[in-house]
Amino acid sequence: MASSSSSSGSSSSLTSRDSWATIGSNGGTEPTNLTIRILQDITDNFSEERSLGQGAYGKVYKGVHENGEKIAVKLLHNNMQVIDDKLFKQEFTNLMMLNHENIIRLVGYCYETQHQDMEFQGKIIFGEMICKALCFEYMHKGSLQKHLYGLDWDKRYKIIKGTCEGLKYLHEGFKEPIYHLDLKPENILLDEYMMPKLADFGLSKLFGEEQTRVTQSPLGTIGYMPHEYLFKGIVSKKVDIFSLGVVMIKIITGPKGHSRSAEMPYEEFLDEVQENWRNRFQATLSSSQPLEGYCQQVNICTKIALSCMETDRHKRPTILDIIDKLNETETMIDEASSWSECMSSWMRGDLMKLEAFTKCEAIPRAKTCSEFPVMLRITGEQWRGVEEMPRAGVDVVVVVEVDWFMVRQGRMDIIKEALMIVIDKLGPNDRLSILSFEGNVPRIMKLTFMSDRGRDALKLMVNELSANHSYNIVAALQVGAEILRDGQAEEAGDSRIGCIMFVSDSSDTRIRNRYNDVITKEFPAYVFGLGEQHHPEVMKYIADMTGGTCSFVDYDLNEMRDAFELFISGLTKIAATSIKITLRAHEGVSISSIYSRGFYNRVSSDRRSGEIHVDNMYAGERKNFIAYLSVAGGNKEKLMTAGGRYRSFMAHQKLADTDVLVLRPGSACSPGKNTIHPQVAAELVRIGLWNGLLEIGRSAYELEELWVGIKRSEEGGGAAKETLLELGKDVAEIKREFAVGLPPPYFISWLNCHEWQRATTKGTRRVSGAFTVPGQHEDADAKVDNRGHD
Repeated sequence: MASSSSSSGSSSSLTSRDSWATIGSNGGTEPTNLTIRILQDITDNFSEERSLGQGAYGKVYKGVHENGEKIAVKLLHNNMQVIDDKLFKQEFTNLMMLNHENIIRLVGYCYETQHQDMEFQGKIIFGEMICKALCFEYMHKGSLQKHLYGLDWDKRYKIIKGTCEGLKYLHEGFKEPIYHLDLKPENILLDEYMMPKLADFGLSKLFGEEQTRVTQSPLGTIGYMPHEYLFKGIVSKKVDIFSLGVVMIKIITGPKGHSRSAEMPYEEFLDEVQENWRNRFQATLSSSQPLEGYCQQVNICTKIALSCMETDRHKRPTILDIIDKLNETETMIDEASSWSECMSSWMRGDLMKLEAFTKCEAIPRAKTCSEFPVMLRITGEQWRGVEEMPRAGVDVVVVVEVDWFMVRQGRMDIIKEALMIVIDKLGPNDRLSILSFEGNVPRIMKLTFMSDRGRDALKLMVNELSANHSYNIVAALQVGAEILRDGQAEEAGDSRIGCIMFVSDSSDTRIRNRYNDVITKEFPAYVFGLGEQHHPEVMKYIADMTGGTCSFVDYDLNEMRDAFELFISGLTKIAATSIKITLRAHEGVSISSIYSRGFYNRVSSDRRSGEIHVDNMYAGERKNFIAYLSVAGGNKEKLMTAGGRYRSFMAHQKLADTDVLVLRPGSACSPGKNTIHPQVAAELVRIGLWNGLLEIGRSAYELEELWVGIKRSEEGGGAAKETLLELGKDVAEIKREFAVGLPPPYFISWLNCHEWQRATTKGTRRVSGAFTVPGQHEDADAKVDNRGHD
């Protein structure tokens, strides 16, 4: 080529500097006409160093002004003159009418005819070449294709939502819809803030009111185009919706997600995506509620994407449907975040409340007391107006140890059906394992999170349970503890709560007192003795050795479901762990002893301090302890200060100090000041009955004498009538068992219940009300009400 000259197809007198200065100044409504020379200047003559990428119809370069501002210049090929002209005019026309934050903005263009002289067959001839270019706002992050790995969920969701908003603008923003027809990650560009913008409108088509047409030459990208478009040429909004589904799946799961979704069953794919994202969220989120909100958002987005890829285009959602569902997930996240903020504030307060009640209000100055009772009450704050509390995940190993002849009576089916309530009641952050035996060989399903897939797998395992020809109680406890130990090692740093749910009809009394050094107290076993065959002393031994509770229940489906639900509804309300109550005696006072039933307590050698340890407490649960003080004469009113600490789901927290005060009058007290406090009286009555039952043996006559004596005592006279009435019912049931002469399950469960001050099932929910927390009452009452309407 010897020389060249040019003339613009759309004349302009703007200089390079002036033309550039007008780009974008009018908000993108009037793109600037630029000469090819300007574009050559700002792209370093379209050098390879400035190349940003290449498509089927042109190459894109970065244009840089001398002041540092950037644009993207798309230079169309000139080797297909007719098609190029048509595509250029179509894309230019489409872009001229678009103005949306999620659509790439056209800032300039060039349509210029160049006359060139060249040598042809030994002669100099003149020819024409039309230079066509489109100039866009520069997208700093490039195409989405480069970012399908490594982004956090917030950025991925922002890209999904922005892409959908851009497509909504095309489909619904004009009287006649625009179809993109080549939606893919390469055509979604990201600005410096990761805001997505749809680009490459060369294939876009404008249609009138009739929404579906047939084209004889379908174009687009294989893998992003639906069957009806590729093979039948049917064009509709649903073509873009299909492409959107493929793009969404890749955003959510990575570049290979689309192929995996095609290879795997629908539910299995959903569960895999959910589990992968749950693991990522758990590493970054500190509260269970936003975690569940984000997991639900992932699940909904995945379901939307899969519905977009339906083979039948009529089953695909519209872009308006998709936007509505996405908006719902945002509301859900906002509510969860607000909830979390509220709960964080709430949890920074006092989750556990410590109170002290003296036996009476006053001790005369001249009087000394050697055993002055002070009741200490610790209470977990109730969970008000919130469905699920922020709590540590729970790991439960269910052990089923029943004799083979239960199968013949259909009782194994009752156990299986009742166990479904355990699977249904646990939350998504909880895990469950099923352990049974075939002979001496354990059958184990590992700890499994409660995703939809996990629940299905566990229910299948439960349905495959079978009775054994022998009992493996000690081995079961050891294997169960090992499962929990290994599981918690896997979740290092996550303060999970582990326990064994032991379901058995064993009557093998040989294990009692023979395995004290083998059975670990590392994880409590919550024991359920089944039917008339089980031996309650065996069940109590297991509970006592592990620090768990002991219940018994008949082979009745409703009663067994209630028993399991009472247990699970408490376990999923654990609000505090590692609770330590500390006592500090003041001048003239020493601590004689602490009465805490099954809970560990210690008094220092100088009797000036003491402590009580509680492993965990449910929200709304309360536990009472008695500290007996030795009080010298004098005028010191402050006897003791109680305080301590505990661990909530979020952090270690301090129990607010509580001072124990009495009046010290110089003369005899008025009768009112000497009256026993009804709360203290009630607790002393319970203690008296519990201790008495341990001492008298199983004699109905001696029990009656014990109970009459308690009611006539100072404590019995000061306790509320309701307390005596409820305990009287317990005494009557225990007397009935003593009279029969068989091993007394109600008596055994009652002792265990009062030892740990925690609800147990004693045959039926209707007689299991002691120590239940508000949530346990409501769950069970609702079930009974529902049955009444069946």
